[in-house]
Amino acid sequence: MNLSITNRIAAVSDVAIKRHAGVYDKAEAVIERMQALLADNYTIGVAESYGKDSMTVLVLFLEALRRHIASGGSLNQHYVTHANTGIENPAMSVYCQAMNAALSGYCQRQGLPLTVVEVEPSMASSFAYSTIGRGQLPVFAGSSRSCSVDWKLRPQQKAIKQLEKRQQQPGNLVVLLGTRHAESTQRADRMNERGENHETLIQQPGGSYTFAPIANWDVTDVWGLLLAIDQRRDALYLTFLAHADWTFDLYRDGNEGVCGLVAGEQAQRAPCSARFGCSLCLATGNSDKSMESMIASAPEAHGHLLGVNRLRTFLLNTRWDMTRRENLGRKVSDAGHMGVAPTNYSAQMRLDLLRYMLTLDVEEEERAIEHDGARANGELPETDSDAQQVLSGTTFQFITPRQLIAIDFAWSLSYGFNNAFPALREWYEIRVMGKRYPIPVIDTVAKQPVPPMVWYPLPDGEGPAFEPGLTPFDAGDSKGRVTSRTVASVYTGEPTKTVYFEEADELTIDPMEATLFVDSFDDDRYWASGLYPAVDSARVYLDQGIVKLAKGKAATYDAMARRKHYFERLAYEVWPKELQAHLQERSISAQEHDRLLEPLQQDKGNDEGTLDLFVAA
Repeated sequence: MNLSITNRIAAVSDVAIKRHAGVYDKAEAVIERMQALLADNYTIGVAESYGKDSMTVLVLFLEALRRHIASGGSLNQHYVTHANTGIENPAMSVYCQAMNAALSGYCQRQGLPLTVVEVEPSMASSFAYSTIGRGQLPVFAGSSRSCSVDWKLRPQQKAIKQLEKRQQQPGNLVVLLGTRHAESTQRADRMNERGENHETLIQQPGGSYTFAPIANWDVTDVWGLLLAIDQRRDALYLTFLAHADWTFDLYRDGNEGVCGLVAGEQAQRAPCSARFGCSLCLATGNSDKSMESMIASAPEAHGHLLGVNRLRTFLLNTRWDMTRRENLGRKVSDAGHMGVAPTNYSAQMRLDLLRYMLTLDVEEEERAIEHDGARANGELPETDSDAQQVLSGTTFQFITPRQLIAIDFAWSLSYGFNNAFPALREWYEIRVMGKRYPIPVIDTVAKQPVPPMVWYPLPDGEGPAFEPGLTPFDAGDSKGRVTSRTVASVYTGEPTKTVYFEEADELTIDPMEATLFVDSFDDDRYWASGLYPAVDSARVYLDQGIVKLAKGKAATYDAMARRKHYFERLAYEVWPKELQAHLQERSISAQEHDRLLEPLQQDKGNDEGTLDLFVAA
């Protein structure tokens, strides 16, 4: 796993050309096209995952940039963007972090004007906030892969837009992609629809371009190029890595320990084209083949991922378990009814998921401490030096302080969480008190129809609109500080006072502030939090500016607090365990509800005139 960087800049040798003749001509053609873009004063952005294809594009661009500068070309700044979802396969996450560091160091030493930009999903779309915090179901197989859009595409698009703003002419930005027609029929169809090929720039709505320089390559070409950077064997190009062994190892481990370089795309696909996705990705179907293969084929390097894969299996097996979903209303219609359907995870399911992930985090830290101690004492076999290096330190932390605060904020506004700082209390019990929650092995729940939405009639003078929301703190001891703000009620449009809050472009939690706040949650705060209602923690986060709301969304969060209070009061009247049954029994069907809406909406569609408290919050 040697990431040593060479400082040698040399011309391609005849020996190297002869050794790597199979890929040399194609590589040089791509480099020439990239040099032409640089000569035309384009700013280049490389969308980098450090998989075999995007790695190939990066190596070729570095060579083009090196030649451009060596020939006296301009020193315009260029960029590499890398998306980190926060729940990547830990083995890939460690690998990508090392690649980012190696690339940054190389560019600095070589004086190459290339900056690595790491992006992540918005907090509102992250797995921690949306699924554990809010209960939104993960993306399963057969569903639209919105996660890849929210977690990878949009963050990189946002980064690109920011890069465009830095350009005097946005049309000068070209983003290089590693897509290839030969990857699959589906990929080829999508590329053809977009007009992507190895020669054409495709203009995007913002004015920038995308370019797929290896669109005409097959997988043998890709692996041939990565073999050609091995400085131990007449390297064709000297780049930011001395060799690509780590990349080869990951693909081999992800393919049942086999990675034979066989000519031809179809022959090559099975042994050497593994796909590495998010560790908790359920869109790939019944199993994460690459992770399971890694665990089975190289347990000394990847055995610690067994718990992570078990969590994925738990999520998959409980997909159709309606007892783990929440049958509470989220929409209020013009007819005064609240829509009720099991579309989100219940409070208990979200609690279980946080407990499992916090336990995985702690167990990973304990593994790292034991491993590093054994390594320092010379107790590990020298033959596994590469695996030892990769396993040094923690390889993942699913729940960071920032994500914990986000979950805590969401729970504070959700029915089913009673005490202040509910997520921090779980963190404290696991981190400090030593509780552990092993992930259960359960049978798959058979697929069943999801009950349709029904509509619960809100009695006159009752409902979320009549409950307290994010009320301000008492201004008595504020020492002159502003303690409230005014927003328009979601329900009535009338001005309503809320706790003080700050705004940002999107839901924002500062990592440093989150870490300081979590670290200050001690024994006294743990016991004191049990004396206050959950919504108080949301008020604290807003009042202290730890959580900043997306601009214009404060009224939506106030409505969430009102909804929580309404269900808490209703549960007190009908008994908490009977609340969801009470809502179902007294609800009317969608057809009956539609008939009530007809005279109210006239020309409006049936979906208009409803309020979804959780849209874009």
